[in-house]
Amino acid sequence: MIAVKLSYIAKTLGWRHIGPDIEIKQVVTDSRKVTAGDCFIALYGDNFDAHQFIKQVIDDGANALIVSQEQQTSVPQLVVADTRLALGQLAGLVAQLSNTKKVAITGSCGKTTVKEMLAAILSTRFNVLSTAGNFNNDIGVPLTLLRLTEQHDVAVIEVGANHIGEIDYTSGLVKPDVSIITNIGAAHLEGFGGIEGVVKAKSEIFNHLAEHGEAIFDANSPYSKQWQLVNQQRKMSRFCATDCGQNSEIYASDITSDAQGCASFTMHSALGSISLTLALPGQHNVANALAASAAAIALGVELTDIAKGLLAMGEVSGRLNVSEITPSLKVIDDTYNANSSSITAAVELLAQYDAKTLLVLGDMGELGEYAVATHQALGSVIEQNNIDVLMSYGQLSQHYGHDYHGVHLHFTDKAQLNQAIEKQLIAFGTQPVVVLAKGSRSTRMESVVEFIKNNNNIKGAQQC
Repeated sequence: MIAVKLSYIAKTLGWRHIGPDIEIKQVVTDSRKVTAGDCFIALYGDNFDAHQFIKQVIDDGANALIVSQEQQTSVPQLVVADTRLALGQLAGLVAQLSNTKKVAITGSCGKTTVKEMLAAILSTRFNVLSTAGNFNNDIGVPLTLLRLTEQHDVAVIEVGANHIGEIDYTSGLVKPDVSIITNIGAAHLEGFGGIEGVVKAKSEIFNHLAEHGEAIFDANSPYSKQWQLVNQQRKMSRFCATDCGQNSEIYASDITSDAQGCASFTMHSALGSISLTLALPGQHNVANALAASAAAIALGVELTDIAKGLLAMGEVSGRLNVSEITPSLKVIDDTYNANSSSITAAVELLAQYDAKTLLVLGDMGELGEYAVATHQALGSVIEQNNIDVLMSYGQLSQHYGHDYHGVHLHFTDKAQLNQAIEKQLIAFGTQPVVVLAKGSRSTRMESVVEFIKNNNNIKGAQQC
C-alpha cells in the first residue's frame, strides 16, 4: 500500500481523527490476519460486527483503527459513519495517489481468465498488480486497490456484480484507463431481473472510464452498437474471434486446436499480424486472448511480448484444468463456477476430444424465475456436441437432460454420484475417456474431481 498519514486521510475524506498521527502502510479487514503495524478496519453486517475484535487486533499489533464506533484505546483511530463505504473511499484515495495505469475487466464469464492473460502479458514489461483470486466485489476491489505501491506500473482489476449499481460503484473507485467487457450471458439473472439487467450492470464499467481511455468489447455482441454509442468520444477496440466483418480493430483467423484443446491462431491488429498459441484449452479462449491483447496494445505492449505472455501463463485454478489420471483417462476441472455461456464453452471443448466423453454438471445458481428454462436450454447444446454420458447433481440440474437423448443419470446425493462415476469409468475400461466436471460454487463439484483423481479402482480399470 502507498503509505498515507491518518491526518491526511481525515482531512481529505472528512473523517474524525483521534489520537497520534501516524502513517499506515497496510489495511486489514480480517481480524485473524492482523500483524504488527497494520491498520484494522472494522467491517460489520447483518450477522457480524468486527468491532468486537478490537482488543484482539490491538494485542496482535494493530497500530491504527478505522471504526464506526469510537473506541476507548490509546491506539489512533479514524471514526467514520460506515466502515464498508470507508473502505472504498480509502481505496479510491490510494488509487488517486498512484500513477499506476488501471484496467477494469467485467463480463458474464471469462473475466478472471482475461485478467490472468493480461497480467501475464503485461508482466513481460511492467510491474503489475492484479486481482487475487476473485476479489471482485465491493470489498474485494477496494482491498486490491489498497495493495497498490509506488512500484506498480499497471493494475489489472476484475470487477463483478450480482446487482445493478455494484460495478458503477467499484469502477468509480478504480477510474480505469482501459475498460473491458468480455461478454454478456445468463448469469446472476435473479439479482439483475433478466438479461437486460445484466447488460445495464456490465455497461456500468464505462461510467468512470477516463476520457482519454479505451473501451474494449466484442464486436459480435448484440450490444456492440450500444457500447459504441456510449464510447463514441473515446478510443475503442472491438475484438472478434469468429465470423469477423469489418467492424473490429482486433480479430482472429486460421484457428486450430491441438490434442489438448489449446488453440493456435493468427491475430490481426493495428500493429500488424502475429501467430499466437494459447496455454489454456478451449477455442472460447481465443476471444479472451483478443480482449487481453487489445488492452495490452492500448498500454504500449508489442506483439512479440503478447505472444510470449500468452504462451507462458499458468493455468487458472478451477477453469479448464486438464489432468491426465492414466494414459487413457483425462479429467477437466472447470468447477470454479458455472453459467450458460461457460457451460456451452466447456461442452464444446469436451466434444473436441477423440475419446468417450463424460460430462458431470451441477446446478447453476442465482437464476431465479429463469432457472428451469436456462438449464433446459443447455440440453440441446449437450446433444449437438454428441456427449456420450451426462451425469447431473443437485435439484435444477435434472433439466440439463431436456432435449438430450444420450445416457443421462441424475443425482441429489454426491456419494451416489461418485459411485456412478466410478462404475461408468470402470465400464469404459481402457478406452480413451475424458471427464469434465462443472457447476456453480454451491455444488462444490471440485470434490468430484478429487474423487476421480484419488480413486484406485478407476485407475486400475483404466490401466488393465
